Amino acid sequence: MRSTPRCRRARAAAAAGALAVLCGCADQERVHEGELTLLLAVLPGTYDNTAQAELDARNAVRPAHDAVALTITHVETPRLGHHVYYAQETAADDPRRVLSQKMYSFTVDEKRGIVETLYQLNEPLRWRDGQLNKELFTSMMTSDVQAEGCRLVWKKKDAGFAATYDRTACPDSGTQAEFSGGVLTVGNYKFRKTR
Repeated sequence: MRSTPRCRRARAAAAAGALAVLCGCADQERVHEGELTLLLAVLPGTYDNTAQAELDARNAVRPAHDAVALTITHVETPRLGHHVYYAQETAADDPRRVLSQKMYSFTVDEKRGIVETLYQLNEPLRWRDGQLNKELFTSMMTSDVQAEGCRLVWKKKDAGFAATYDRTACPDSGTQAEFSGGVLTVGNYKFRKTR
């Protein structure tokens, strides 16, 4: 059966439309990858919220925020992804008092943008002070961690970034984290980057 000029034009138009959609997705993915590169260039470092805790103490805020130091460092953990970070919170006045440890893994989703998966460590003592011994993480297996139920989706916001829960898995409850001007806000804690 021979193709008529009208059919050929319709197929060509459909192919051009499909190509435009594919190019649009590829362009959007490149934008998200560029944003991820920017976020991951500024996120690692050492933070604390001592200014917030001191302000609470001066103003007799109850309950006051605890003074917390936070370290976020890139680690090589192939089984969790390419962009993986170890985060450790300690008491600001006593780095030996570890409050929490987590793994952050970042990926790009062409539709949603930058997606962060947070992991709890099954044996926290094994990974304690991992920022001082980063090669330890090359042996990490997926069985060493447990993914938290809700992922964060990061979007560019003005000169910084904002993260909300992924609506496909969790109800939207507003902004969960923000990073701008060297300040990382997580919940109601404001961490200022010190290094």
